[in-house]
Amino acid sequence: MSNIDKVLDATKAVLEELQKQNIFFKVSVDKDASIVRIYGEGSHHIKRASSGLGEVMELAYTTAEHHPYWALLYNATGICKTVLDEWESELTADQISEMSWRCDEIKMALERLEK
Repeated sequence: MSNIDKVLDATKAVLEELQKQNIFFKVSVDKDASIVRIYGEGSHHIKRASSGLGEVMELAYTTAEHHPYWALLYNATGICKTVLDEWESELTADQISEMSWRCDEIKMALERLEK
């Protein structure tokens, strides 16, 4: 039995007890990554996506700038963050301009990788 299976077995009783108390949630398991996520009943799909993006952004912020993929990751997550933050509203001209600049940065990073 893998460690993630042990975690799931250990939490199963607690999760079942919560459901008996009418506390509802969603459980998502990624066994390959050994990750269990528990989302509250009111967890909106945009908030879940934003939360997951937070982990990607942390990786982008902590990766050394000299890594060949850093600029790709950093700028792509910046674009995604803006999109998720404004999902239910309109993008401003400044936000669109910044995303366009980030696209240019991604293109330059890709060109450096081609060489």
